[in-house]
Amino acid sequence: MARRSRYFPAMQRLIHCAVAFISVAFIALSLLLIPRAALSADVVSPSPRGPRVVNVTPDSTPGWLPSEDLEHQARRTALDYMADMDSGKYAEAYAFLADIDKKGQSLSAFSDRLRQFNARAGAVVERRVVTITWTKNPAQAPLPGIYVALDLVSRFANIDRHCGFLVLYQSPSGDGFQVMREENNFLDNVTAANIAKQSSSEAVEKTWTGLSAHCPGYQLAANQTIQSASVTQPPPLPEAGAQTIGYPSVDAAVAALHSKASVVITNQSGWTVAEDTETQTIWSFPPAGHPAYPAAVKRQLVKKDGGVSLEMSVHCEASKQACDDLVRAFEQLNADMAAKVRGPR
Repeated sequence: MARRSRYFPAMQRLIHCAVAFISVAFIALSLLLIPRAALSADVVSPSPRGPRVVNVTPDSTPGWLPSEDLEHQARRTALDYMADMDSGKYAEAYAFLADIDKKGQSLSAFSDRLRQFNARAGAVVERRVVTITWTKNPAQAPLPGIYVALDLVSRFANIDRHCGFLVLYQSPSGDGFQVMREENNFLDNVTAANIAKQSSSEAVEKTWTGLSAHCPGYQLAANQTIQSASVTQPPPLPEAGAQTIGYPSVDAAVAALHSKASVVITNQSGWTVAEDTETQTIWSFPPAGHPAYPAAVKRQLVKKDGGVSLEMSVHCEASKQACDDLVRAFEQLNADMAAKVRGPR
């Protein structure tokens, strides 16, 4: 009994801090789900589990290696920067640029360029960091400090072939990372279709080979994709035969939550998160462009068998595979949250 009494307040605190925790988890979630996943909004995929690989250039400060925390900061900066670009938050994205980079482009020019690209590219499907390379105080750099290059592979609704890199910079004072340089190479689907129609599919691949040659980590990403494709997919999940969230559709759930005074609705990396303190429930809705959109994930704290448990219900109107992926990712997130509340044993 004493153990339950300590556990219940901890779970109550969870419902109040969950939005802050989930805001980070959703990004990783999107990286996992859009193979992408999770981040994420939710959205660059996390590094694979296993031995940590650190790439450092020969002209870096001898003996220096980046810490795991520094790598986390760099990944977070890249992820946040791309999330702002992809969601149309151009002023916020511009704020990430280093002063030396801002001199070469005004906010207006920066915003116009991204606006045109987003309209052409469509919704994000995948953002993936392939490799990371570090250097500190290199002789040829414009400023002393730490530089990190993140090789990227991306896909969008209208662009299947996209790669590039970000170069981030941290000053010797240890301030946050800034975007020092960015390069993108892509072949949009309309252009690829025209090349195939006028010439051949081989001509399409030849064109893309020439463009992707400017992306240092693209070939590695292609190999990783081939390896991932060979992995056996898990069996489909069983489906509920009746309504599970209390509403007939996602739109109905959203409308009802907006009308309740006890509900606080926020946007977390593109996801709509509704916290109902009256019923101790958190609702999560993926953004348009997410594979599982539209969907509603309902997680509620309920008293059961003398204790408190977290019950989850999902109503998903997307494809079976996308919905199953959504459920599996939230099941893992729930397990991670429970472990965080329990603490070390």
